[in-house]
Amino acid sequence: MSSSVVMMTTVSADTTGDKIQADGYYGYADGLHTVAIYTTAYSGLVSIQATLANTPVEADWFDLFEFNLTADTNVRGSTITGNYVYLRAKVTNRVAGSVDKILLKI
Repeated sequence: MSSSVVMMTTVSADTTGDKIQADGYYGYADGLHTVAIYTTAYSGLVSIQATLANTPVEADWFDLFEFNLTADTNVRGSTITGNYVYLRAKVTNRVAGSVDKILLKI
C-alpha cells in the first residue's frame, strides 16, 4: 500500500515541519519513500530529516539529504530508502522566494 501526504505547505520563513509517519512506523518492508519539493524563486536550504525513535526528541533527528537552492522554481525530487519511523522537512537559510509544498509518498 502506498499513500501520499503533504509534509509542508507555503513556507516563506525558516521552519521545521511536523513529524510524518514513515515506513518503519507502519512496518512496511521496502523502506521506499519519495519526496517532491515545489518552490517559487526560492533561495535557501531544504532538508529532509529522519529518525528511528518512536518518541523522538530533537537530538534523534538526522539529515538524509539537503537541497541548497538559488532562485529555484523547479520541482526537486529524491527517493529515500530506509525503514525510518518518522520523516520531516526543514527549511533554513531562506533569502528569497517560497517553498510552496513538500510531498511525501510512502
